[in-house]
Amino acid sequence: MVIAGTQARAVERRADILAAACELLARGGTAAVTHRQVAEKAGVPNGSIRYYFATRDALLTACVEDIESRRDAEARRVLAEAAEDSARPGPEVTAQRMLRVITGRGLEDAELRGTLCWLVDTTRENAELATVLAEERIRLEGQARELLRLSGYTRVPAELVISLGEGVMFKLHVENRTGIARETVAAMAELLAYRRG
Repeated sequence: MVIAGTQARAVERRADILAAACELLARGGTAAVTHRQVAEKAGVPNGSIRYYFATRDALLTACVEDIESRRDAEARRVLAEAAEDSARPGPEVTAQRMLRVITGRGLEDAELRGTLCWLVDTTRENAELATVLAEERIRLEGQARELLRLSGYTRVPAELVISLGEGVMFKLHVENRTGIARETVAAMAELLAYRRG
């Protein structure tokens, strides 16, 4: 019993550390993910971080994998919705779904800004993180292609829709504008309407 309780606490502590690190990454980029800051945010001793994650790179990799697993789960929900949709959805519904495939569930401005920041930051951090993201990118593009197929937009390249969506989000972020999700959906919907034919 004592061992099971200890193991459960260890799993919980690791999850708390990872959640704290993911939040710091989303809010402040890779520079915010230090052992000290993560320990403070998670409410654990500083040495605990190295016990669960031997290096900062291991912690960042775990963050990216965790964030991407949540994005992937949301994309799967979106694809299930699209598969059950008996009517061909219009461009706006498809664009809304596409944004969820690209970013996951968090569609508030702060969450979208955080997504953009950690994506850019982690690709510059080290080769291992860039490789993890490149692999995740392949999955994302496949999910986007499947969404377009299910929605009747087979003539629209998924990579183009993704690039437009991310480009609009980045532009709005740089301009410090609000309504990022709304504007991004509108731009992708316009492309889909134009290319549906």
